[in-house]
Amino acid sequence: MSDRETARLKATGAAVENHLAATSRSSVLALIDEGNALEEQGRTAEAMARYAAAVKADPRCARAHLNRGNVLYAGAQIDEARSAYQLAIACDPHYAAAHFNLGNLNCRTGEYEHALHDYQVALGIKPDFADAFVAMGNVLDRLGRSSEAIASYERALAINPGYAQVHFNLGVLAAAGGRNEQAAESLRKAIELQPDYAEAHYTLGKVLIGLARLDAAEASLRRALSIAPESEATLYDLAMVLVLRNRSPEAVQLLTCNLERMPTWTIKTAFARCIARTRFLTSDPLIRTALAVAISEPWGMPYELCRPALSLIMLEPGIASCVRLVNERWPTRVPKAVLFGAGVLATLAADPLLHAMLDAAPVSSSIEFERFLTAARHALLESATSGHPPDPSDIAALPFYAALARQCFINEYVFDCDESEQAAAVACRTKLLALLDAEAVIPPLLLLAVAAYFPLYTLPEPGRLLAANEQRPVDDVLRQQVREPLEEQALRARVKCLTSITHGVSEKVRDQYEQNPYPRWVKLPMHRAARRFNDELRQTLPLARFAPMHDDSRPEVLIAGCGTGCHSILTAQRFRGARVLAIDLSLSSICYALRKTQELGITNIEYAQADILALGDITRTFDIIASGGVLHHLADPFLGWRTLLCRLRPGGFMHLGFYSQLARRQVVKAREFIAARGYASTADDIRRFRRDLASGEAGTELQSLTKIPDFYSTSECRDLVFHVQEHRVTLDQIMSFLSDCGLHFIGFELDPCLLQQYRTRFTGDPAATNLCNWARFEADNPDTFLGMYQFWIQKPVNH
Repeated sequence: MSDRETARLKATGAAVENHLAATSRSSVLALIDEGNALEEQGRTAEAMARYAAAVKADPRCARAHLNRGNVLYAGAQIDEARSAYQLAIACDPHYAAAHFNLGNLNCRTGEYEHALHDYQVALGIKPDFADAFVAMGNVLDRLGRSSEAIASYERALAINPGYAQVHFNLGVLAAAGGRNEQAAESLRKAIELQPDYAEAHYTLGKVLIGLARLDAAEASLRRALSIAPESEATLYDLAMVLVLRNRSPEAVQLLTCNLERMPTWTIKTAFARCIARTRFLTSDPLIRTALAVAISEPWGMPYELCRPALSLIMLEPGIASCVRLVNERWPTRVPKAVLFGAGVLATLAADPLLHAMLDAAPVSSSIEFERFLTAARHALLESATSGHPPDPSDIAALPFYAALARQCFINEYVFDCDESEQAAAVACRTKLLALLDAEAVIPPLLLLAVAAYFPLYTLPEPGRLLAANEQRPVDDVLRQQVREPLEEQALRARVKCLTSITHGVSEKVRDQYEQNPYPRWVKLPMHRAARRFNDELRQTLPLARFAPMHDDSRPEVLIAGCGTGCHSILTAQRFRGARVLAIDLSLSSICYALRKTQELGITNIEYAQADILALGDITRTFDIIASGGVLHHLADPFLGWRTLLCRLRPGGFMHLGFYSQLARRQVVKAREFIAARGYASTADDIRRFRRDLASGEAGTELQSLTKIPDFYSTSECRDLVFHVQEHRVTLDQIMSFLSDCGLHFIGFELDPCLLQQYRTRFTGDPAATNLCNWARFEADNPDTFLGMYQFWIQKPVNH
């Protein structure tokens, strides 16, 4: 064969091979295109079959491997998707999309450094890859490298100036850095490019709140809600803006209308927060029903919902008439026949909002309504001692009388009681004991009357009351006043003593809380999802500056002064993975806390009896220490603070609460009045003090104490004005201590309306951490810290 013929045959063979290769590539691409079309239709299994066929036809087809990886990634088959992307890269190392998608996968699994590398490789291949610059900016932001993230976003905008998401991301970063004006500008650009960008409208609304432009904030949030009506966060923040604009009733109405459609915990929490600020002049059945549920479940702290509940209850004409009558004749007790006119007792018996309020917390904020309840208790006593068969109206009113008895137990029998009434109550108790001794039937009215004046567990052999197997509502009273206290007594032997109790003040404080555990609570809002500590602190104080906890997956927490467990339980539920040690001086308080913790099924709290001042003797350290309203009851509050700091790990966080010297000025005067009059800290003298103060004997100035919730129970009133040891501090003292110890002030936990007022005045301090400014603000607004200075600090890592 000649060379020319050989060359011709080779050329023909090459042409055939090229034709066959082209035909093969064409069929592979056709399979991929078919797969893409099927994937768009949601037929992923068929799409995967096409991609698999393409890979079989050409194992070196990078695009086929990439598409397989995308389907696997969308189906959360992470390991399989990773393998597919890696095969695509092996087939074509210069395939930018494969490196980019592998970066997205690594970002999803939290492998941010690997993701960053993948994006950098993609950009090395394709320098104008705007999406890669955006994704790299997102990763840099998550790594805390904000300035580099901003630079990466700006590179993306240089390639694609109309990239709405990038303007949004720059706005978010600016807001996180406290640059609200810059944030607003970026967010407006995002909205200009994409008018229906709901998240941008929402975030702009949040930024405008920080700029105190509440009218514009409301408009942005309403626009966001119109685009995404299912957004809980938008509805929540819109309601909060209405509150900040003094339009709480409108916020409540908005939330009530959405509760049936979105009965989520976020919306329920918003409802509780908004209605707590609302006083009603007209009744709305839907709001009334929702509030009864909000108190019963509860959606917020029940005592905060008492005032709006009372405003609705007082809109019922029969009840309002009774309250007026009682106060007109006070202190004379109105006879039952006069007190309860036609149908009023039936109204009281059938009012779920009233019963929810009486069951959940001491009824606070209204001395006038307390007097009505005091008169109603006297009417119950009158019925129980009449010597006549029970009136049908009394039998029908058992639910109300039982709720009233539970209220008396909750407030620790704080209602006024003169000598003749006390004698009648003692006679009732004697009769009840005689019936118990005779194993006779106990009339429900008699049992409830005794329970409304004396805690049933203090009777001789109280367990005998349980044998009757009473039905509700009487059984609810027996559970509260007999079963639960007996459980607490049985728990005492299980509580370990972690330290000795130092002599002097610590012993006196312990004795006070043994007699009067504080606070006496019944229900807590428990449905809120726990967050990791860093996320929770950022959510609570969005503009605060702090070094994130290195590992916040299982933080060790100390509650120094847990009282009856309210603080420890809420903390255990607040921080995901938290392991809590809760200590207190009082064994009675701890046993109440332990019973409630078990009742709620909480397993991450350990309780122990200990003295804060003796904690230097233990070796255990903590990531978080919380001591709210405790240190000011020590002999030396700042010594107690230093002792706690010794137990706080470097870089750890502390939440503290101190009485304000300025905000407690009325309490100081009340303590002076108590000392001058010689009131003792007994239950009888606390009742006498309250009666004298409410009647005006202490002067009109001190009557402001009747607006404080702590005034409405025996233990809390004792804690408020009869405490054996109380210090009050100033912001100057706090600043000095922080400076001396090298501590970083993170911020106050404050009412949003107060915080808004501060930011409006001190526009240069958006994080609200300048304590000199706060001292000026408090001087002009002396009730700012009526509920204590409550704030977060951080201990330096190198401390």
